[in-house]
Amino acid sequence: MLCLRPLSLTDGRDVYDMLQRIGPNENGFINKAHGIPYTDFPAYLAQKADMAQGIGLEDWMVPAGTYWLMDGDTPIGQGNLRRRLTDALRESGGHIGYAIDPIHRGRGCGRVLLRLLLEEARRTGITEEILVTVHPDNTASRRVAEACGGELRRETPERVYYWFN
Repeated sequence: MLCLRPLSLTDGRDVYDMLQRIGPNENGFINKAHGIPYTDFPAYLAQKADMAQGIGLEDWMVPAGTYWLMDGDTPIGQGNLRRRLTDALRESGGHIGYAIDPIHRGRGCGRVLLRLLLEEARRTGITEEILVTVHPDNTASRRVAEACGGELRRETPERVYYWFN
């Protein structure tokens, strides 16, 4: 059964290995864990945990939680949920970013992950419309956004903008 689990400081090799299979910048999803040594992984987790609490953010950053899509005990995807938008995030990034481990793609996991992240956004108090931006040529993510009820409101050469009520 697929479920959403928040990042934990005790996350281990299984999460690390999944993050190594997701590229450093796949269709706009920035994966800063890609390519780091496993010995640096605890510091990465601590930085992400702080970011979720709004600790140590630079002026341009917003609090953002990190979540794993789990299939039982196996991590198969990552989602990021930003608590609010800046002008820059309205143009590039949105509230939610997500990626599925390449070995688990093509099974509908992206749709499940986005739906769970939308539910989490509401549960954590985001009351305004939720924005997800997608690269125009990322057909799979466009289908995911549309299947989850996203309303396409704008398209540029760099981004497609889906809004969720």
